[in-house]
Amino acid sequence: MTIQWIPLITLLVVNFVLDLWLYRKFRRSEHWPRLKSGAHAVLSLVLLGVIVAVIATPKKECDDSTFVGVMWAIFTYYAFYVPRYLAAMVWVPTHLKRCGPRVRKCGAVVATVVGVAAFLFMWSGGFFTTYRINVNRVELEFENLPLEFDGYRIAQFSDTHLVTYGRNTRFIDFCVDSINSLKPDLICFTGDLVSRHSGEAKPFKETLSRLHAPDGVLSVLGNHDDGHYKAWPSEQARQADMQALIKLQEEMGWKVLVDDHIILRRDSSEMAVIGTSCFLGWPFPRYGYLDSAYASYNDNRFKILLQHSPEEWKKDWAYQRRITMLRLVDKVDLMLSGHTHAMQCMFTLFGHKFSPAGLVNDYWGGLYTEGDHKLYVNIGVGMVGIPDRLGSAYPEITLITLKRRGPCLVDENGQRIPSVMPPKQNP
Repeated sequence: MTIQWIPLITLLVVNFVLDLWLYRKFRRSEHWPRLKSGAHAVLSLVLLGVIVAVIATPKKECDDSTFVGVMWAIFTYYAFYVPRYLAAMVWVPTHLKRCGPRVRKCGAVVATVVGVAAFLFMWSGGFFTTYRINVNRVELEFENLPLEFDGYRIAQFSDTHLVTYGRNTRFIDFCVDSINSLKPDLICFTGDLVSRHSGEAKPFKETLSRLHAPDGVLSVLGNHDDGHYKAWPSEQARQADMQALIKLQEEMGWKVLVDDHIILRRDSSEMAVIGTSCFLGWPFPRYGYLDSAYASYNDNRFKILLQHSPEEWKKDWAYQRRITMLRLVDKVDLMLSGHTHAMQCMFTLFGHKFSPAGLVNDYWGGLYTEGDHKLYVNIGVGMVGIPDRLGSAYPEITLITLKRRGPCLVDENGQRIPSVMPPKQNP
């Protein structure tokens, strides 16, 4: 037994105990005890069959339609059990000995309302929230940004996981139109175009080819793009599929940065955009090194790093076989990432955002700053695991405007003219 089975078995045992307790309560209820207990028993058996089918389905070997079906099955299971848990949290305390009949009746009513509201909330996330695009407009100021790049606009999107949409291009078509309407100077995609294999992207090739910006479309590979979530007959087959995905993106007019970089120029000023392969720990192999992508990482150029996983921003890594140690946060001015999806569950209260992703990720969504170095984590437009986005975890497109910090002048048209300042030295 692998350690991944422990939480699953624990969950099933807890679910069984909850179902048994509810069944006994329904059997003893005053109104329609047989109907309530019978319906509850049938639903519990159906959900048990669903989760057994999910466990028995070989996820890496199945076809795309079965894979999407598994996602919906998992979502259905949780869409019924999460409301049960919330309702039980209200109802169970009313059955203590100190609670009288009135309290129990009131508790039953409140528990029912809570359960129904949670049920509707989860299904609304599956059918409505998942298709409501949120464009986040962010202005980032840097002291060492070259004067000619003041006002430079970058549109970032991430984690499309195209298998979720099958061959229906309507939502992705809407995403493309939304990005193009922002009129960015550069478009950056930060990984996980697909969930398991390159074939998922073929129906969307023409749609994604419509993305355009003066400095082009740049992309990096995510942990799902390299094929580790599908069974392959050999390592060579996996590598061939990853190369097929890269080729497909290039045919769309995208530039895929596989441990590579480009230099953007405005008059005499330059800015480097670097792309590294996805950094993830066990059980994934170690890919991508900053010094392989950009050997002169200690130079004075303003540097933007595209890296799928945001967790690498402040980690210490050994490069060149431990010859030198560095932190990405010390070497790049701006890092753009995705990966987290904010666990497809986020709530906003008085301007503050909360997500269960914060329990497992230090950097799970939005802007993070250390000194003059910044990280922005896009929570993606697609879905993985379950086809659902809850609360304010809307599909995200980010428009980042780079600004030069420091004293500035204003011309006759009211436009900002930054003063000329020497570039900041990188540590």
